[in-house]
Amino acid sequence: MLLLEKIYAYLLKATSKTGEKGEYSGGHWQAAVRAAALNISAATSGRLLEVGCGEALFLAELALVNKSLELHGVDNWEEILQRAKERLASKEIGTVKLSLADGAKLPFADSYFETVVCINTVFNLDSLVTVSKVFQEISRVCKKGGKVILDYRNANNPLLYFKYKLAPYYDRTVKDLPLRTYRLAELKPLLDAAGLKITRQMPIGFPPAGIAPIMVLEIEKI
Repeated sequence: MLLLEKIYAYLLKATSKTGEKGEYSGGHWQAAVRAAALNISAATSGRLLEVGCGEALFLAELALVNKSLELHGVDNWEEILQRAKERLASKEIGTVKLSLADGAKLPFADSYFETVVCINTVFNLDSLVTVSKVFQEISRVCKKGGKVILDYRNANNPLLYFKYKLAPYYDRTVKDLPLRTYRLAELKPLLDAAGLKITRQMPIGFPPAGIAPIMVLEIEKI
């Protein structure tokens, strides 16, 4: 088991972006999801919230490419929020407001944001009930006609399914995490109920079709 952990740690470090090596939220796929979200949100305006912001890897990049945005990030893990503050300070970014909060109970007024991002997070939520609550809160704080960006780990990808089943044997950091995969058929009714309409689907990873390991969704609040 120790050998598997060492191999995984090496591969994670080798495939992480420069500046993200050793970070809890580092890794090739996580970075690919962040890149897709960055591409979508780079030209947005107004206020943007990231739910589950982690070490602010996404927010730090976005703050540099879109200086006009008012950026907010929330996470329910105090330690990782501290690392987010340190990252932003090291890059001399003082425009991101961070809050300790749960995605199922966001501390913002209705329709406060033009854009809400929730990436590399849904697969760590413990159930569809929790996912539904988070979707409802995202919808509540997003303006009508606003944009929502989120992703899910695809249950139709067999390799991903087995990767997550075996994860506790090679990655100590995930032993208490659900690592849940979903099908769009499970999530779409929850999005519909929250008033969130999918406008684009972007596959991440190979093969780039319906069984891609990750799907990024661009969504409109209706």
